[in-house]
Amino acid sequence: MKILTENGKFNIYGFDKEYVILGYHQDPSKEIRLDYIEQNGIGLIKSKLSGQAVYVDKDTVGIRVEGEKEFFYERFLKAFKNIIEDINIEGTQLKVGQKRLSVIHGDIEDKYIFEVFLPLSLNIEKTLKSIHMPVEKLTSYGIKAADDRLTSIRKVFGKDISKKEFINMLLNSFYDEFGAFDIEDDEENKYVDKEFDQKFIFENAKPKEGYTYGLYRCKGGTFRVYIKRLNGVLEDIFINGDYIISPKDYIKSLENFLKGKKIDTIKDELDRFLYTHPFKSIDISKEDIKEAILFTIRKLDAQDFGLKEETLIASIGANLKENLQKAKVMLLPYCAKPRWCDYRHLDDCGECGGCTVGDAYRLAYQKGMIPITITSFELLRDTLIWCAKNGYTYIGHCCYEFYEKRYEAFQKASEFGANGVLFDIVGTTCYSLGVEEEEKAYHGEFTVELDLIKDDLFKSLSLKEETTEFRKSHQSFDFSKHFLDFKPSYYKKPKAVPTPEEDRTRSAMQIDVFKGEATIKDSVVSYKEAFKALANLIKSSKNPTVVVGPLLFWDFNEKELQEKAELTRLLIEKIKANVKILPDYRPKLKNYDPSVEMDPPNPHEAILHGNHDITILIGTHCYRTDFIIRLLKKNTPTTVVALCGLYGHPEADLSTSFTDASKIEELLGML
Repeated sequence: MKILTENGKFNIYGFDKEYVILGYHQDPSKEIRLDYIEQNGIGLIKSKLSGQAVYVDKDTVGIRVEGEKEFFYERFLKAFKNIIEDINIEGTQLKVGQKRLSVIHGDIEDKYIFEVFLPLSLNIEKTLKSIHMPVEKLTSYGIKAADDRLTSIRKVFGKDISKKEFINMLLNSFYDEFGAFDIEDDEENKYVDKEFDQKFIFENAKPKEGYTYGLYRCKGGTFRVYIKRLNGVLEDIFINGDYIISPKDYIKSLENFLKGKKIDTIKDELDRFLYTHPFKSIDISKEDIKEAILFTIRKLDAQDFGLKEETLIASIGANLKENLQKAKVMLLPYCAKPRWCDYRHLDDCGECGGCTVGDAYRLAYQKGMIPITITSFELLRDTLIWCAKNGYTYIGHCCYEFYEKRYEAFQKASEFGANGVLFDIVGTTCYSLGVEEEEKAYHGEFTVELDLIKDDLFKSLSLKEETTEFRKSHQSFDFSKHFLDFKPSYYKKPKAVPTPEEDRTRSAMQIDVFKGEATIKDSVVSYKEAFKALANLIKSSKNPTVVVGPLLFWDFNEKELQEKAELTRLLIEKIKANVKILPDYRPKLKNYDPSVEMDPPNPHEAILHGNHDITILIGTHCYRTDFIIRLLKKNTPTTVVALCGLYGHPEADLSTSFTDASKIEELLGML
């Protein structure tokens, strides 16, 4: 229906089925999963307005607002506040408190037109799987986390309100704000933009061969830039994204202006165009537009070192030469190691010569660098923070899709001092295999083997001198005598296991969560108070369980850990606890006994198997402990306790920090 007021008008409409609506400037091949929406019969609409991709269904109410800017940002918002008090607008999102209710599509050229899409209920799974999202959002925890960050009309009102009731509430609210208005029927109250043939859009949206691609994000949206160089001249450029900018053809005019200009003058040409061509936007500055293009231009420096432009994903925080010369850390993907390798899911490497990762490790040591295999997003996050705090520059290897999903993590690390260079990898990635494989990759279950581009790796480090400053320490290890009898009968000693160094040098994130000696739920307490509470929990428990992680299950010949292992064994015997061994973090792929061992990607299965009412984690690395806690709290009713050797885990029901042998001895005295 069309609502006419004195200062502007509204259209309220619905949808006849499920759709994904793309913003005017968006590239469908980068924003949605075509295979998923085709399989599920979801239509595709390319809007005449700019904005982010959004999933809608028959349970969605759309509102189109036309009028002056203030009409939307002040009058419309005020009318909405009559029914939802804490609603607000942040950039291109409509929020209730800190939860997103809707994206905002807009056109701010001749007149201001805004569109919001209000879900009565949330279909979280289809929302996440229709639109490209970071892979952890597709897991069971990710879906729950998204549900916590997104909201709907029924969640806001806390009741099963019908579409008719909600529209009547809107009409009454508009009347209170605007006074009398006219109502007209408008095209059967349906969304008016045309549904496009999905295959046609995808076939015509992808750039031609020979283009260099760059991604830039800012508060106002995402810019995807494609450039083509010929004989030092910018032969072609085109840009798409989810930004709202006016005139609508502003970016197209900029593209036409830059074509034919010399590459080494692009910075000055950009300044000239941006100075002489004003624009209106939502949270986009001249510097954002300039940096989006220069970020991609800088990738052309790859040719100066004999590198292929298409294999250089990004030079972050500085130019390519500077980053390569300063590089101190080498980040390598676990999926480039063979499936049979004992080191596939460890941050170390045996350097056996069986894959290009081993070659990369040897080269890193020759150049005085610290090589690290990234086995999970948590480890990437912690490693980038560690690099930032130490002022380290890194050289990393990943696929383009991974970089786009983790863009904010790399950029934030750069803001705090961790610059870097990212190179592409070879092979069929989890992202190109679909949603299911992405989820496996996040859990560490992705089994496809990828490869590094070895030639580019060697060329990229040609600027660095060889050194012997860093060498890998081959630390000996064996089964701890205190837990040998808990070893599953089928378990064989691998070539390598996670060592104490993984926590000591690469869990910088833990410092940020440190709250004090101990936490119980949301309260910070002394460790003595926490142990008293834990002792009471244990005494009332019918089925207590202790999960013994690699730091204690293995003997690394460190006195402190040996003493802690001995006291942990005494604790197990005193409380007659069940024991679940977590000897390493390699996925068992369902080939394990949940009565004695915990599968890292599915820790809840072992706890559910024995109906354990309290689970005490000890000796697990911090970046894995956080993951285990989340899955246990999501999928089991058990009380989760983390006796941490470092900064603690506030997400647990009870957690203590810097828990050494003497503290465990105090706990024993309370039982």
